[in-house]
Amino acid sequence: MPTGIIEINDADLRVGMNGSITAGSPGYAVLDGGRLLVGEDGLRNARLLPRWTNNRFWNQLGTEPVPNGTETVRHHADLAFAHLERLWKDIANDVDKVIMAVPGFYTREQLSLLLGMARECNIPVSGLVDTSLVTVSGSPAHPTILHLDIFLHRITLTILRSDTLLRQVECLTLSETGLFTLWDRWANIIASQFIQTSRYDPMHQAVSEQKLYDSLPAWIEGLENERSTTFELDTGTASHQVAISQEQLLAACATIYPQIVQLIRDHIPAGEIASLFVSHRFRGFPGLDDSLRLIGNTDLVYLDADSTFAGIAAHEGDIISVSGTVSHVTSLPINLQRPARESAEEVQRHATHVLIDDHAVAIRNALRIGGVRDKRIQVNADAPLCTLYLRGTQTLLDNHANSRVQLNGTTAPQQSALHPGDTLSIDGCDMTLISVG
Repeated sequence: MPTGIIEINDADLRVGMNGSITAGSPGYAVLDGGRLLVGEDGLRNARLLPRWTNNRFWNQLGTEPVPNGTETVRHHADLAFAHLERLWKDIANDVDKVIMAVPGFYTREQLSLLLGMARECNIPVSGLVDTSLVTVSGSPAHPTILHLDIFLHRITLTILRSDTLLRQVECLTLSETGLFTLWDRWANIIASQFIQTSRYDPMHQAVSEQKLYDSLPAWIEGLENERSTTFELDTGTASHQVAISQEQLLAACATIYPQIVQLIRDHIPAGEIASLFVSHRFRGFPGLDDSLRLIGNTDLVYLDADSTFAGIAAHEGDIISVSGTVSHVTSLPINLQRPARESAEEVQRHATHVLIDDHAVAIRNALRIGGVRDKRIQVNADAPLCTLYLRGTQTLLDNHANSRVQLNGTTAPQQSALHPGDTLSIDGCDMTLISVG
């Protein structure tokens, strides 16, 4: 029989078989009288039945009593057990063994509790593996690997190394703000825009508030490459629309992105290029890509939604012990190729400066050139003729002025890669790309 997979991330616990995802379920529970609604049922009733809602039971997995507990729901482990039991039903009849992908911040005690719950659910767990480790295991990477992920109540950065083995070194919680808080902030921004433009308040009634929250995750994910878009709210009796810009939504993340950037910079060894893998759960986040590309010294890779499941399928034999004991796997044999530009020569030979006459100007994160006067570059951040910037070990050019900007004797493309020795001409004044350091 095929091997089942269960991935523990409270934003969307997922189950599947043979590397394919079959179902997902968010970490929500709503107690309505004698009914306990978990997963999607809980999420879609959280605003309609607000008397008792809990979405922290996977994040704070344990047996400490919860406020307002009942005879059947005493602590977070009771809610996690009910959710796990519901998830298991989706694949129980089709598999004879299961691998669980678990977050790097879980303690030994929490992993033991998880295995105990699995036994009570009759889940035949044959292996536990660190989620970040197995998620990046199939991608080319540098020796230093960073994995950025998000949960309902935290954002994590996992540090990995690829030397004799691919191994998880450390999992850091860089913010206690997760998707739950961001959804709240974005929902309030959208509601405020509705009120300002049409005096309609979607938060006034529980039904419309629930509809807004139901639509929000997929709508955010669809914002990739969109500067402005329309949010449509269909309550069943009426349809309302409002224009929302990425700049408005960015306010919800403004305090988080600098923390992410700084922590990543702090964990890139001096003189190295790191591979930075970003979870699919960040898809559509306004302004995140711009922030991450400010870091430098990273190869930035956005992961597919099935990366974790594909990694488990590829490493099943390394995760399941032949002795039959269940161990927590935090290292795997290396199947990774190095990125094509891994060589020291390539790392040293990307263009870092623009040489004009005898004066070298550093490109750094972005050099916005507005013109040249007296053989000196004039910086113009508001209306540049072109922009040069570093992305990992690549130097790139954005041409904003067509024929006024030439590269190696011809009009520069709208975007192109630059290399040491290239000649850039602006209004007939030549400058040379060089590598320093």
